Amino acid sequence: MRPDRGLVARWYAPLLGGLLPILLLGFLASAVADRIVFVGWALAFALLWTVLLRQGIEAGWTPARRRGSLALLAAAGLAAFAALAATHREDLDLGVRAVFGPVAGS
Repeated sequence: MRPDRGLVARWYAPLLGGLLPILLLGFLASAVADRIVFVGWALAFALLWTVLLRQGIEAGWTPARRRGSLALLAAAGLAAFAALAATHREDLDLGVRAVFGPVAGS
């Protein structure tokens, strides 16, 4: 049984398109910096993304309104990531140099 095209466009595509970069960024930063706080950020942000997307669909928001609300959430989430990255700047720098070596630059 194949999923409905409307369901794919409304639910699965935005869910995958949002969660994949969020979780990859959080888990990669956690692995590089050796700090679990980045995984916590990724999981919390992914939860908020999923809840907002579901609420938008259930409330009957237009696609533009759903995209706009998700874009605002993405901006807030990336600002939170930037604050975490600034706090753990040294750990991230050392981890990137250790993992990526000469590719990371000097």
